[in-house]
Amino acid sequence: MNQIQKRTREQSEHFLQMFFGEGNGVWPNLDPEYRHGHRTLPFVQAFRRGDDAPIVLPRTYPSGDRRFVMYVVARDTVDAVKTAELIRAFAGPTYIAYNPQWGLRPAELDPDDPIEKAILDHFGPGVTFRLTTGKTPQHRTNLAEALQLMQRTVATRPPRLWRLAKPMGRLLADFDASLSAGGESASLDVLEQLAATGGITATNLANLHIKRLDRLGRSADVLAFPGLLDIVRQNPPAPVREAILNAIYSVALEKPLTENDLDAAKSTLIESGRVIPDLLSGEFSSFGPQALTVLLLAARVREDMAVLQRLVGAIQHSGHDSEVPSSVWKHVVELLEQEKTAEASAGLLPEQQPTLVESTVVRVLESHMPVESWAALLKAIAGRAPEAQAVLEDRRWVDWPSPATEDAALAEFLDGLQDHEADRVWSAVGAFIDAIGYEAPAGRTAHAFIRNALTFDRFGPGDLVVLQALMEIALRAAPSEAEYRDLLEEIGSERSRWVAAERAAIALDFVDRLFLAACPSEDARSNLAYALLEPLWLHQQRLDTADLAFAKRLSQELGIEFAWEAPAGDEADDELATAIPPLTLLLYSLDESVLTRCQEEVKQLAPAVKVVTAADHVGSPQLRQKARSADVIVLATRCAKHAATGFIDQNAETEHIGYANGSGSASLLRAAVDALRAAALS
Repeated sequence: MNQIQKRTREQSEHFLQMFFGEGNGVWPNLDPEYRHGHRTLPFVQAFRRGDDAPIVLPRTYPSGDRRFVMYVVARDTVDAVKTAELIRAFAGPTYIAYNPQWGLRPAELDPDDPIEKAILDHFGPGVTFRLTTGKTPQHRTNLAEALQLMQRTVATRPPRLWRLAKPMGRLLADFDASLSAGGESASLDVLEQLAATGGITATNLANLHIKRLDRLGRSADVLAFPGLLDIVRQNPPAPVREAILNAIYSVALEKPLTENDLDAAKSTLIESGRVIPDLLSGEFSSFGPQALTVLLLAARVREDMAVLQRLVGAIQHSGHDSEVPSSVWKHVVELLEQEKTAEASAGLLPEQQPTLVESTVVRVLESHMPVESWAALLKAIAGRAPEAQAVLEDRRWVDWPSPATEDAALAEFLDGLQDHEADRVWSAVGAFIDAIGYEAPAGRTAHAFIRNALTFDRFGPGDLVVLQALMEIALRAAPSEAEYRDLLEEIGSERSRWVAAERAAIALDFVDRLFLAACPSEDARSNLAYALLEPLWLHQQRLDTADLAFAKRLSQELGIEFAWEAPAGDEADDELATAIPPLTLLLYSLDESVLTRCQEEVKQLAPAVKVVTAADHVGSPQLRQKARSADVIVLATRCAKHAATGFIDQNAETEHIGYANGSGSASLLRAAVDALRAAALS
């Protein structure tokens, strides 16, 4: 043993002595005579072996405290996301509990706790998961056995590389795509990968966090983001500027403007808008009505006529004037009319003065980039044209006609690309999904993007959320029988590479969409549904209660005769119907068919729960009442607008707010059940 190995061994043994010291009663001081030491020995031996399996160490608290904790430590910060997937696959959520709002994330350890301080000193922050379970001995045994199996499986598998390094551009494209498709935890996973691998500045990483918080509607978190003023002063991209303005609207302006109290709105804006002066410059033609309202009112308070003229022209050109609160709009127009009158009286003849709208619109149109259509954008990305990235980054496509207007041409272009060009063009898939929304679909383009995903083996968790959103768009376009067969056969061709119990919700989202969409070929639908459900049926004992219940329902609806059996014993979790008290659950999604199916299934699983739904694009008195009266809120964020999600977040009076990791019925149901469980335990 060389000196480095000897020192490492000594450090490991010192850590074990500290971990099993005062504050941990599971194996006091590793005493070989302790009668229960054999229960913990396998975990200690695995730690000492030093293989690449995650480290697992148990803890019981001092006498009188019945808490039991299992710490799972990733070998490296880069492995944290993979370790979370392993924990979910082997133990959760059947054997563990975690906050569905945040998902399964490394814990913030307490440096004042001697046991957690030992972990921090030895492994550092950001790599340790703190797992809790039920208080009975059987719950503890179940969790310990599941984690032992996890360690043995990882340790005995053939050696392979866990971390496949992705280029920075690919990670950024994955983030935008998963965010657009409603992948709440998938987008956070990508952010963690970006942070762990480096290559991105702290400011750019912060910009991505703010974009994500805006999509989730978490306005207060945006305004409380560390170093926000410094971020604003560095001229962030347009979507980040808009996210901050959206947050200011939700937190400071929404209430007084709803009450038509313009003076109160001005006062609140002055108090809370310290970042606004740095946001008044730059391009804002792609901003939504909430962000534009904040800028309008701020420019009016500052009496900045040049900015006001630009804003009014941009708003009228984009058609948002009817969406800006009338009190603000009238207030601004009055000031501009007074200014115009003053200029006229100073001797400027009317024919010499171009109209406000005309002059501003001309400036807006003259400043456009050469890339001004979806066809031009895809061509520019494929050819690495420098302006393409700016168009994506600043969302300049917002005011373009829908991709549906160019569907056939876009699909033909995508299918004709060389491999290296097609790989680049994937960076536009998030913008495509956002632009399509739930309006007129571009089915052929969506199908071409699906072929792109299959060609490049895009089967990560975030990729699958995107793939499901693309399939929904393609099926909503009413494909012919031949197109329908091709689409389903292509999706099913690689199913063995991603369908598994730990990804049950996304597989069920695919099957659910097959049931909801028009079906020109029963055989093709049955074949794909069977192929996606069979792996779940074979491993049904590992399915969460919500996934198992929904799998049974889909089998019945599609006429696929699998013998689904409810698990027995502690693992059954059949107590959902009785353990969850009478609560009010608010489900939010822009897909009303998903809302209906999820509502029906929650009522079956937890009859005492009152389920209300919302699919609003903007805030309303009815949505405010629903948000305020809900004990639990769960949102699907695909294509959601901050005007609705931010409104819900600001009016909610509960801390139990969860997010679906996808846009289908199964992912919304999984998030709802997790959130109800957490609320019932609190």
